[in-house]
Amino acid sequence: MQALWFNGQHEIEVKEILIPKLQPDELLVHVDACGVCGTDFHIYEGNAPAKIPVVLGHEYTGIIIDAGSKFDKLKIGDKIAINPNIHCGYCEFCRKGKINLCSNLKALGVTLNGGMSQFSVVPITQAYLLPNDFPFSKSVFAEPVSCCIHGINQAEIIPGEKVLIIGAGTIGLIMIQLAQLRGASNVIVLDPLQFKRDMASKLYADHVLNPFDENTEEKVSDITSGGADTVIECVGSQAAGESAVKLTRKGGKVVIFGLANSSAVINIYMQSFFHKELTLKSSILNPNTFQPAVDLIINKKINVEIFNPHPVLLQQDKIENLFNGSDNENIIKFMVTPNN
Repeated sequence: MQALWFNGQHEIEVKEILIPKLQPDELLVHVDACGVCGTDFHIYEGNAPAKIPVVLGHEYTGIIIDAGSKFDKLKIGDKIAINPNIHCGYCEFCRKGKINLCSNLKALGVTLNGGMSQFSVVPITQAYLLPNDFPFSKSVFAEPVSCCIHGINQAEIIPGEKVLIIGAGTIGLIMIQLAQLRGASNVIVLDPLQFKRDMASKLYADHVLNPFDENTEEKVSDITSGGADTVIECVGSQAAGESAVKLTRKGGKVVIFGLANSSAVINIYMQSFFHKELTLKSSILNPNTFQPAVDLIINKKINVEIFNPHPVLLQQDKIENLFNGSDNENIIKFMVTPNN
């Protein structure tokens, strides 16, 4: 089968590899599509850890074409979404219910071969059933939505709160919708790119601002009467993190969601932080949120059609253009279609 092999920083290769023999608790999946995540770009740039070598891709969907001997509740031909994050179940964190912090965490597309390949071997535990007529261009969003649900859980939004979202990429646009579902009375979005601000407006964000305009901080203060109740940072940069703390009102909450470079830091004026009595949280992965994500997408509670992901063929030149940014202007989401 053809697969995208990551060999180290800036080294990717589309090549033929063998399909592994199935273990009793594994499925063989014909991959329809695999979303391209910011984490994939971080891995490519050497700013996020991954096994070397490994087949990339952790946001994927496909059809079961073979199964091991423990196969029972699903059947050949079922369409599934795949939760890539595999916890051990017995470490200190798993036994406390904090499975996203598992000491022995494995992840398809990061430490195990993932979905940027024509076929993928997937543990049965990671497969989530989809309607057979459900478009793969929508089901690739199950994983990012599941992670955003955990982020929104961390935010603990109370109905009526004023919520500020920094960044209107895929994650920020999902967060807008989840904040609305949680009862936010006012959703403000900051993003420097006009086409992303336009998408936020289409999702009925109440205020959409350019963070680089001179009076943005004043506008946010006016809209929120002194600062947002909750700020969710979805960029992964020092500037965004520091803005999140600055734009939060007294007694407010900040959730750092964006994955930053390993060298990024946030400088906090401790006395200001002290006087505001802020709650600062982060969010990682998707503990027990994958099925809710699938249900929200299937039942159209989260609009993923707006993303209209751009397909990328599993070919060396197409993949290189993708990862070096040659084709990335004004596209919010890419998906690799390995069997197209």
